Amino acid sequence: MAKKIKFDRDGDRLVIAGAVRTPVGQAGSALSGKHSFELGSMVVEEVLKRAKLDKSKIDGVVAGEIGQSSKAPNAARVISVKNDLPLNASAITVANNCVSGYEAVFEAGRRIITGENDVVVVVGEESMSNFPIYLDGAKHNSKTANVDKLKANWAEVPNMPDIKLIDGVAEGLNDPIRDAMMFATAEIVAQKLGLSREELDKYAHGSYKKAHDALVAGKYDKYLLPVKYGEKPEEVLDKDEFVMGKTGFIEKPERFAKSPVIYEKMPGGLKGLYDKFEKWIGKKYDEAMKAVVTLFNACPQSDGAGAVIMTTESKAKELGLPILAKIKGWGYAGVDPAIMGLGIAYAMKQALENTGLKWEDINKYEIHEAFAATALGSMVVARDEFKYDLVSRLEKGDVNPNGGTLAIGHPLGATGIRVLINQLLDLEGGAQYAMGSICAGGGVGGALILEKA
Repeated sequence: MAKKIKFDRDGDRLVIAGAVRTPVGQAGSALSGKHSFELGSMVVEEVLKRAKLDKSKIDGVVAGEIGQSSKAPNAARVISVKNDLPLNASAITVANNCVSGYEAVFEAGRRIITGENDVVVVVGEESMSNFPIYLDGAKHNSKTANVDKLKANWAEVPNMPDIKLIDGVAEGLNDPIRDAMMFATAEIVAQKLGLSREELDKYAHGSYKKAHDALVAGKYDKYLLPVKYGEKPEEVLDKDEFVMGKTGFIEKPERFAKSPVIYEKMPGGLKGLYDKFEKWIGKKYDEAMKAVVTLFNACPQSDGAGAVIMTTESKAKELGLPILAKIKGWGYAGVDPAIMGLGIAYAMKQALENTGLKWEDINKYEIHEAFAATALGSMVVARDEFKYDLVSRLEKGDVNPNGGTLAIGHPLGATGIRVLINQLLDLEGGAQYAMGSICAGGGVGGALILEKA
């Protein structure tokens, strides 16, 4: 039985009334000199400017981010004050792994529905370039308990067994319950569903080509905020960085086949994966099996930010704001962390149940591509388990028509806003309903359905 969920304020629909994002930068490259909250501040300023919205009308800010820095505790509040928004505006930062950008949208929606807020700026942001490398356990050791002591005893640190040097990105990309790196969860899904290397590389090439063609054609331009990152005139990022530097893969798709397979380089190889995760793969290992996940059918680490304005339909009309889309509703679902990418399929099913829509009502789908295996795998689950052939919709061009995460990049907490903007492009192209869905570490899946205004 479907849940009865309220997605409006007494019949007054939730709407998106402005949207903008930075181009997505590669980690360690163009945008690496800017912290996440700085990127977030930039998109907030720009979205208000483009919508011609008086800052005094903002009564709430919600930010989504995974690797929130101690430089900006409660990034939403830091951004709110930095951008001269009303000091009495509520401000909250939410973290739900890779669903964080969507989570910020959902949280803003809940606050508007209850009447706590009327006009909310929603931010998704991440700078993977600025994730820390840190000393775990340093504060527990009397010789390293503060910076001065650490400096004085630095030479002894390598011989202190209670202190470990940790890469924040690597640690964050590992599920602590199943002890599975995200690329391992993708390989588990591929092995479980019998997805081949050729299928995944073909999918990745399609994502690259669609994203590149859309960027070159200017489809994203109205939503992009070029970012100046250096002193030279040409040091401006105006298009998504990763895919624009990978034209060779688009022109020569055979390059995908030359990319090393991750589990061919891992200790224990593919057999080691089966030994550890056979329960979730659902079959036993044999020597004929091949690993399939590579660096180029997986998404790159990224930096970026995006922002949208959310309010009710009546409030948007009162303030003269552009109504870009109506929010039909959303849904969550969870799967085991070992197969986290399949959360996409179950979240979509839940969103449809929550809104009373059917699979065939959705004109376009925007599916997060952390890995080709998880994106395609979720479509296979929709086909085989839910009896809706989403794979054929992909082949028809109804899934990620303007490219996806594999090509554009994955700035974690910002990806929800990036996917939402792709949904807006779908509506502009004639879709009545566009549904996006995102998976996240821990097995969380979140899906959002937008309706044409």
